[in-house]
Amino acid sequence: NRTASDFITSVARGSDNLLIGRVFGPGAVGLYSRASDLLMRPLEQFLSPINAVFLPALSRLQSHPERYRSTFLRVYEAIALIGFLFTGLFLALARPLTLVMLGQKWEQAAIIVGGFTIAAFCVPLANSSTWLFTSQGRGRDLLVAQSINACVTFSSFIIGLPFGPVGVAIAFSVASLLVRLPILYFAVGRRGPVRTTDLWMRFVRHLPLWIVVFVVTWLTRTLVGSLAPLLQLIICGPVGLIAAAAVIYNSTPQRKVALHLLEILRELKKKP
Repeated sequence: NRTASDFITSVARGSDNLLIGRVFGPGAVGLYSRASDLLMRPLEQFLSPINAVFLPALSRLQSHPERYRSTFLRVYEAIALIGFLFTGLFLALARPLTLVMLGQKWEQAAIIVGGFTIAAFCVPLANSSTWLFTSQGRGRDLLVAQSINACVTFSSFIIGLPFGPVGVAIAFSVASLLVRLPILYFAVGRRGPVRTTDLWMRFVRHLPLWIVVFVVTWLTRTLVGSLAPLLQLIICGPVGLIAAAAVIYNSTPQRKVALHLLEILRELKKKP
């Protein structure tokens, strides 16, 4: 069931390039795929070692519901904190980030990068939620949820397609936040120690961090918008991180999450 779920998800997720290529041609596909890779490929590299460490750990804790719940929520919140922080930065800095990472000829991809940023924090949260299905042996539930979400993903591409690659990226982000994530949270929280309300409470808790980081970084960028893209990143990035540090420092729950994050990084470092 896990293999089938992954296959269905991959097919749906890969249909965007096919649709864009058929309607708008290879140039549009190039812009779209480079923008997608700029955000999604680092996400895959970030999630892979976490999956390898914590999925087996959760499976071993099945007979200890409270430890299972607390272990999962610690990791989930750490992922949420990182996701909200960096997507707030990336949305505000989409243009200079694109120009620095991809070069001047890919400037038109910047707005697509911005369109993908909401999906960029939904993807890791959705991925970590699927650990609950797998570690609890709920393969059928996972297959049903992912099949529904695959239909939602494909539908979002169709809806966004008339508006070009940017429309596809934005439609996917909106669908990820308003449809795909709620479906997954509802399905996974119906059984087991971790409930749907647990997931949404942790999601909402970190939303102010995203807002502060985005607003502060965006306002700073408007002040230095005439500078070279690299200088904009050098100035605005640290300002956004300082704003994030201030939010985390003044929030006891987020301070605890930050400390847990350091523990998680140490555990990942120990893994050969």
